[in-house]
Amino acid sequence: MTTKKTFLRFRLLLLCLYFRFFVITNCFNPAEEGNIPPKIFRSSLQGKELRIVTGHFPPVISILRNSSGHIIGYSDQLYLQFLYLAKKLKFTYKIFPAAENTNGVKINGSWNGIIGALTKGEADFGLVPVAVSLERYEAIEFCGRVGGDYTGILIKYPEGRISFTSAFDVFSTGIWIGWIISGVVVVAVSTVLAYFSKRLGIRVGENKAASIGWYLYGTILSQGSNFPTNQFKQQKLLAAVWCFVAFVFVNIYNSTLTSYMSVRYQKPVVNSFHDLAAIPSYQATILTGSIQDMDLLETNLEYMKVIYEKIKKCSSDCRKFTFPEMVNPVVQKDNYVSIIPWRVGNSYLDKYNAKKCQLAMAYERTSWKPMFFAVPKSSPYIEEINREAMWFIDVGLNGYNKTPKKLCQLNYNSNGVSSKTFSSRMILEQFYLPFLILFGGYLLAFIQFCREKLYPIR
Repeated sequence: MTTKKTFLRFRLLLLCLYFRFFVITNCFNPAEEGNIPPKIFRSSLQGKELRIVTGHFPPVISILRNSSGHIIGYSDQLYLQFLYLAKKLKFTYKIFPAAENTNGVKINGSWNGIIGALTKGEADFGLVPVAVSLERYEAIEFCGRVGGDYTGILIKYPEGRISFTSAFDVFSTGIWIGWIISGVVVVAVSTVLAYFSKRLGIRVGENKAASIGWYLYGTILSQGSNFPTNQFKQQKLLAAVWCFVAFVFVNIYNSTLTSYMSVRYQKPVVNSFHDLAAIPSYQATILTGSIQDMDLLETNLEYMKVIYEKIKKCSSDCRKFTFPEMVNPVVQKDNYVSIIPWRVGNSYLDKYNAKKCQLAMAYERTSWKPMFFAVPKSSPYIEEINREAMWFIDVGLNGYNKTPKKLCQLNYNSNGVSSKTFSSRMILEQFYLPFLILFGGYLLAFIQFCREKLYPIR
């Protein structure tokens, strides 16, 4: 009975909801009743001519010039997005470069560059990708998201190096220590059993710790060794189990040794912002007025403050106005890196690494930041630009937000080290450590031989 009542109540609730929905959707029209005006999107930009300020920041936005230095056009992904906006919102435009090729630097309370042109009323629209910061937000408005990026470090491609310990890198340090401990335990247990058997008067063969240790050593090296047969069954069982595990261990080692000895390890000298701050001889280039420049200026981190002071002292050798100017010192000099947007840095990998690996990105990168177009605070076109910019991804105009193909890419592990396998032959340096251990053993044997012959025990 209770179940039936519950079911009837549920049906009644559904009927009420259906009736309410029917009344709202069919009987009530807000526009006709005059209560709420209908939302009609009108383009106030239609037929207007906008003043567009931009800069030369390839591969994001490029200013094309002829041999005489005169501007003949614009190109790259951001320019294509702007053409889409102009066509959809039906406005015309005049583009001009900023007086200073920078997003903007605030000097004595006044902005220069692109932000300066917007704040002074010289332009209606900034055709550059601008990342958000509090200081910028006080001067301009951000609208029409065009993507986003991380901040990375562009470095010279590190040469591969071999590992002198490659013969021992097959297993971790913990495994090697475990094997040594297990061998010591087997020897100790066997020695203890022999001691108690002697105390109990049980007749067994000689069972010294040295002979048992030598037997285990011979087993793990697959050389074999004579093991006294007059032993307790417990000792034989213990040795048999250890020998079986040693057999598996040795075969795994043999099967993977070749691959480990053909690996080259690559770790850049500067692999993080901490490294850059800690090495005085290294300098960093940076784009003047970029979000990377502003982040260093406003940082509270001590190591980032050190980097900022290095760039400040370096002056014009480090503070650049275009990406190519930033990248050239990294390619041409040994002690330069570049603090650069991550995807921009990757695009230069494709350019410079086509024939030979010259550049790479360091292991560390900062958090992702969104980027927008820039307009004046008083702009009446913010809503329209925001609305149409939402279509960038749908129409395929999101190339800046895609990661380009990276040549000579370093695949870092959690320790910031990249490894790469080569098909070339192994080289002598890889055997230095094993040979050193071998010759050390020969030297100890020779010393023992001389001691026994020159100073015999009487």
